[in-house]
Amino acid sequence: MKIAVTDANIFIDLIKLQLLGHLFSIDIEIYSTREVVDQLNDAQYEKLEPLIQSNNLKVYHFTGEELLAINDLSCPKALEFPDRTVVYLATRITAEVLTGDGPLRRFCAASGLTVHGIIWLFDVFLAKELIKPAFAVQKLNELLNFNSRLPKDECTNRLKLWEDM
Repeated sequence: MKIAVTDANIFIDLIKLQLLGHLFSIDIEIYSTREVVDQLNDAQYEKLEPLIQSNNLKVYHFTGEELLAINDLSCPKALEFPDRTVVYLATRITAEVLTGDGPLRRFCAASGLTVHGIIWLFDVFLAKELIKPAFAVQKLNELLNFNSRLPKDECTNRLKLWEDM
């Protein structure tokens, strides 16, 4: 089974789209870090809490020694500490990274980590038949309304592809 470490923006987008449960239905073992989960507001955390309690979402708590090592990572300044914890954990447990954060995506790719974003998750949800193409179009349009950082060309291509399915 694949393993992935997820950052906050993936959780936030999936919660807003009411698709969070789908993430835990795609045969990927999902991890995150305490530092990432701490970035969520109370309402978002409430959505994750049952998944944490059931151990579907594994939240890693670093030791003091690990936190020092994370702090010493050679990373671009654009990577906040929670982003650094994602990189550290993904490297440590040989996992893929799920993120929509540009600097984190670029750093992961440059570091040899496999990295995917929300559009890839839509593709997986479709491949696993968790959603239908028309629903994917609806949800991606909804996502585009509140997430301006998405790659426009890739979104346009997916919308056309899914509309033709």
